[in-house]
Amino acid sequence: MKLLRLSACFLMLHSVFYTPSVFAQWFLGQDLYTSAHQRLLEGKTSESFESMIQAWQQIPKEEQRINLDNLLTLAITEDCGRSLSQGVLPKWLANLSIRREVIQNLNQVMLKLSITGETNVPISDVTFTLWPDNALISSSPINDESGHFSVETQRLELPVAAGLYKITITNEEKESWSSWIILTSPSIKQKIGWKDSKNWHIEKSQLPNQACPSPVLSINLYDLNDLSWTPIWTEELDGRLPTTLPEIDVPDGRYWLSVGLIESRWQGDISILDTQRITRPVDAQATTVTEE
Repeated sequence: MKLLRLSACFLMLHSVFYTPSVFAQWFLGQDLYTSAHQRLLEGKTSESFESMIQAWQQIPKEEQRINLDNLLTLAITEDCGRSLSQGVLPKWLANLSIRREVIQNLNQVMLKLSITGETNVPISDVTFTLWPDNALISSSPINDESGHFSVETQRLELPVAAGLYKITITNEEKESWSSWIILTSPSIKQKIGWKDSKNWHIEKSQLPNQACPSPVLSINLYDLNDLSWTPIWTEELDGRLPTTLPEIDVPDGRYWLSVGLIESRWQGDISILDTQRITRPVDAQATTVTEE
């Protein structure tokens, strides 16, 4: 049944993304691509993923990159990526998340990449490198007393593209752990946007991945005078997502409103998050946009 389901999914994906000539050219003489496809159809998802890693290491051409991206997208439909990797996190690393974020305010768009996790040994260094040698993150994270750590890029010039990445995390006891990460292409469509100062719209996905959790809506309100940017009010919701700011019991004043749509999947034990966030200033008394 599992094999039949994967075969049907592949045929559907093939009909959407490929012409027969392009499909034939993909498999002629491309052993790694053939192996990745065959193992996926046989239900050997982690072995297929290993073949994808090897294919990315060969610096594929554009057509091959597209094919690898589509094959990974298909593999994720099995169980939202849980079966992609059999590797486990080290004992000192309880969980790990990699987040790509597009932040759109009224006059600019910012791109971010962040890595967060929980550990019982403080983390001294995190690197995240696009294969073979383009380091997007290479710095010491912020560790707090509860064991959480986080590190993020400065503003990026381009979105974090589909491809092969390597993450390495080192703790203060000089223990080091590394893993390959394959990211799919970021969404080119903005799925959330403002209607007015307290209302927004959310585009519904045409083909939602039923194996993955429903998107989560994250709403945060910040005091414009607080330079620590700690939210004074926050709420996260899934299921039926609201498109209107609820009544909030905060003092009258000027605030910064942030609304993010978070989509998630897995690569084994690692959480992969894609967030589209919209932000704007608001006035709490009238709940209208603050005009400068």
